[in-house]
Amino acid sequence: MISWPITEPVLVDKALMLRPWHLDDVNSVYEICQDPAIQEFTTVPVPYTKEIADFWIRSSPQKYLEREKISLAGIRNGEIVLAVSIHGIHEFDHVGEIGYWVSPNARGEGLAALAVKMISDFGFAIGFRRLFAITLPDNLASQKSLINAGFELETVLRDRMTRRNGTQANAVVFAKFPDVKITD
Repeated sequence: MISWPITEPVLVDKALMLRPWHLDDVNSVYEICQDPAIQEFTTVPVPYTKEIADFWIRSSPQKYLEREKISLAGIRNGEIVLAVSIHGIHEFDHVGEIGYWVSPNARGEGLAALAVKMISDFGFAIGFRRLFAITLPDNLASQKSLINAGFELETVLRDRMTRRNGTQANAVVFAKFPDVKITD
């Protein structure tokens, strides 16, 4: 059973804080999501408007309460540098999917790996038994972040994803399990 906390978590490390989204985050999210790499490698809508950012942030608390998603803002020095989530949650199976994006000005600093590790540790602490992430084959930076966060390459699913240009692409699947194994 997943022991879902009543309130959205705040997770703190010396280099990064993960906190729930605030309404005044809309402009930052809108600006960051204009980045071509975020639009290419994530599922954010294109074009990404302020209205979409506003809706996404406003819906986040309700999705948490409904146990659909844990979505947190990554804050460094008072600025949003990333988003990280556990979504696609299957409570009965204790499984969730990790997703994230990183602001262009914060890439290459290990923050994605740190955020993924922080939210994964939280997920395992509340009862998830398997967390996974899916990347496109050419998103090597994301794959490196997942490996650095303790995820392992699990499989490649052929032609599993459709790129924005309409072509099919393989899906590279990474997974992580809690340190304590649950036996059947």
